[in-house]
Amino acid sequence: MPHTAKDKPTPSHIHMLARNERRFTKAGKPALMRQQLGRLASRGLAPALKVEMKNLRRKWVPWVRAGGGGEYKGKIRVKTDKTLSNRQGATQSFVGIGLDEHIATRLLKSRALWANISKRKARNVFANRSRTADLVWYNPPPTVGAAPGTWQPIAGHTPSIKSSPIGGTKAAITEGHGNGTPGSGRDGRREQAVDRTRQDANSPDPLHDTLVMGTLATIKYMSDPSTRLKLARPHVKALQTPRYSALTGNKDLRKKKHFKSLVAHVQEERERKKWEVGSVMRGDKRLKGMVPPVIRSYLKANGNQPLVAMEAFRKDLHNKKVPPPVNISAESDTRDLTTKSLHQMATKTKPGKRQRSLSDARMLPVAPPPNSRGH
Repeated sequence: MPHTAKDKPTPSHIHMLARNERRFTKAGKPALMRQQLGRLASRGLAPALKVEMKNLRRKWVPWVRAGGGGEYKGKIRVKTDKTLSNRQGATQSFVGIGLDEHIATRLLKSRALWANISKRKARNVFANRSRTADLVWYNPPPTVGAAPGTWQPIAGHTPSIKSSPIGGTKAAITEGHGNGTPGSGRDGRREQAVDRTRQDANSPDPLHDTLVMGTLATIKYMSDPSTRLKLARPHVKALQTPRYSALTGNKDLRKKKHFKSLVAHVQEERERKKWEVGSVMRGDKRLKGMVPPVIRSYLKANGNQPLVAMEAFRKDLHNKKVPPPVNISAESDTRDLTTKSLHQMATKTKPGKRQRSLSDARMLPVAPPPNSRGH
């Protein structure tokens, strides 16, 4: 897979750019709005959880400066209830959800890394999380001709995918996640990507880069796009026992309509992360060159407001005679994020030659699914 993209415009790109330029002009050239990563992770979650996170991060700075250690479990881990979303039509799930830190907990609890952190920056570090329900991936057959049922074709971060409709973390299927060490599985590769960026002494803002890379690596390694998840469909259908997800409740994923519902949910949330982190990168002169063209165009036309831009893209996608271009790559088409820091990628990004740290916009459901995050 190439590390760079030349972003040569196609006729549909040219049509999209002209349409968004008209929107931008008609809107009176909206001022660039810098979007912080911090507040985004709690959108649509239960109010009690927001209060708990706020109280914990308030204590987190003095705790880290004092050395942390023995109180780690109580100070960083965050509980959640079973409410997935504030959206109309959303339902509670037997599975429940948790929050996944974009920055490995072993890094979060290292005093030397955060000794001089401000409360504002601590808020961003602490809140930079994903719902575990949204982190789902496809495990391909381990060998050619492997018999169905001999491996787990679909898995996720505990407790997103389960083999039994029970609460808590019991029966969770997490194959591919990793064993909690750097480089092991998806979580281990994410940690390597974040740590490489964190250690780049040449970056003018290493903490900001670390937060951005945490989200980029979560998008790449901790969930799969719909084009890849759909490859799991025949293998899930062939399983001898049911599969369930936090996003679809007690509905057997072996049935086509329930599997399609899961894919739509995961796709919606994966794309939302892309639009949000794209707005943060576009608000940084050093990083904005790595924002791919479709996302960049819609962000410009909508004041760099990611959720507004994403909805404008969705509307055009399903209603315009000439829809915007869509990324149809079967897998994530970003580079291996563990080999270069975010700052190194930024320095290698030139006009017309972009480092692939973030992939361009993919297909979206016609409307946000019920258990996607509220606004």
